[in-house]
Amino acid sequence: MVGQLVVLCLLVATTFGRVPPRNAEVDARMQANKLLRCWVPNNLQKPTAGYHLSEAKYDFCSYMPSLTDVDSYYVNGVDNNSDDYSAILKLFAEKPTVSMLNVCLQEGFSLMGPDAPGQVSLRCLCKRDACNIPSPLTTYIDFNKDVINAPTL
Repeated sequence: MVGQLVVLCLLVATTFGRVPPRNAEVDARMQANKLLRCWVPNNLQKPTAGYHLSEAKYDFCSYMPSLTDVDSYYVNGVDNNSDDYSAILKLFAEKPTVSMLNVCLQEGFSLMGPDAPGQVSLRCLCKRDACNIPSPLTTYIDFNKDVINAPTL
């Protein structure tokens, strides 16, 4: 009887022993070094086809609001080797109580050369499962203020 009680107590402790993060900073720190599940389009050619949560394979999740329509946005997963993100990661690496929730960069492009009109975009990167929620910008920002309870696949 005592042996069965010890096994039962051990099972309860291992099953319920994982304490969920209490705030967004702890949540982000716990996920800082893992591959992420990101919201991605169901069909790249048809943005209105909806979104689904990817497998855990990305280093960052990306959110890009449209600059012409506040209710439009683009979401996807991003690999670490797609660009040099070392400066962004360094901002948070040396501070044990500060973690990356999201970083938004306004970028200018001259894809057609210096004499052609340039393009501007706003790109936000986040580093937690399902952090790039497909929704308007203000909802995205508010969503990332809290612990994220990502849906299970």
